[in-house]
Amino acid sequence: MTTVTSERAEETAAPSVDPAELVTRARELAPLIREHAAKTEEDRRLAEEVVVALRDAGLFRLTTPTRFGGYDLRMPDLLTIVAEVGRACGSAAWNLSIDTASTRFALNGMPETALSDMFEGNPDAYVISTAHLSTTKAWKADGGWRITGTFPWSSGCEIADWAYIPVVHVYDGDEQTAELVGGVVPMSDLRIERTWHSAGLGGSGTHTVVAEDVFLPERHAAAFSLTDLVGEDERDSMLVQGSAQSLAAIVGAARGALEVTRGALDKKRPITYVNYEAAVDAPSVQMWFGEATHLVETAELHLREIGRSLDGIPETAPMPWAERARLRMHQRSAQEKSRAAVERMLDVVGGSSFALSNPLQRLWRDISVMSRHTALNAPIILEDYSRAALDIHPAVTLLY
Repeated sequence: MTTVTSERAEETAAPSVDPAELVTRARELAPLIREHAAKTEEDRRLAEEVVVALRDAGLFRLTTPTRFGGYDLRMPDLLTIVAEVGRACGSAAWNLSIDTASTRFALNGMPETALSDMFEGNPDAYVISTAHLSTTKAWKADGGWRITGTFPWSSGCEIADWAYIPVVHVYDGDEQTAELVGGVVPMSDLRIERTWHSAGLGGSGTHTVVAEDVFLPERHAAAFSLTDLVGEDERDSMLVQGSAQSLAAIVGAARGALEVTRGALDKKRPITYVNYEAAVDAPSVQMWFGEATHLVETAELHLREIGRSLDGIPETAPMPWAERARLRMHQRSAQEKSRAAVERMLDVVGGSSFALSNPLQRLWRDISVMSRHTALNAPIILEDYSRAALDIHPAVTLLY
């Protein structure tokens, strides 16, 4: 485990609210979030009632700096709250994790002038992060840059106030220079194309954002030179930390699916063609439910280990390759246990699981899609972990 200490000295003030209170708020929102889950999925974005409720509960300021009125929560508390929202709706938790992670990304990459414009007087500003280097170009202009590009898979874009665009190639005419620029852009400067049609996570609003000759002022940007990637042990943990927050949505949804399954069993419905008066009386059903419960608990243990290990670690501080690989392996195990658990639950509940009126099928589909996010790519994570365990440096460059 790395022992890097926090470098954000100005953020040493204690949060203005007890994290346990925020967990309670998230739990109290569950009935409202569940009530609007079908509408969220149908509209392909979070229902406005859910957006307002999350904002009013202070859940959009979880990682906002305390100097702007935010909470700047520790990673273990952050993961707990995202998972709590995930128990009610995968899309809601996913969008919450996008905001928490994207805000932290901006804090570690943007100048103070940008942060002030984003959060001064608006600690609840919702931030997304999106990048597509191959389709995005920037040209130097007076006082900044002009950016043109297309950013698919921009979760939460329709409810966002700001977009953090971390990497853009800089051009001089038609020639690419050795410079890169990243910045934050008001969503009002961007256009949204509603391209998100997915079998799961339908309410995440993961549409396409388009920048058309958008001016990025220097006060909202950071420029740097294009150099070779540093060695494996000098990389930071920014992507690992961001994907941990997404993982919390998955694990929370698995816990929510378990609660739905328990509710179905408590109704004492029989199994067709079997003599048990109630499905829950069958030892096989009891064991299947027990296995599903243990799988969810195991996923939660992996998530807690990730939170413990990342507690107080700045995203931009170097983290040894072996430690990053170890944490990613915990992420892989957590998402795979969550997927395996919900498969058991579908067997326990049976064919009624797939009725559109049954929230179990939505949580199952959400988990299936969330766990395939590229940052949680199970085969690549296992490949990297295996090489790190043997100290065999990869033949290809992994950006995390």
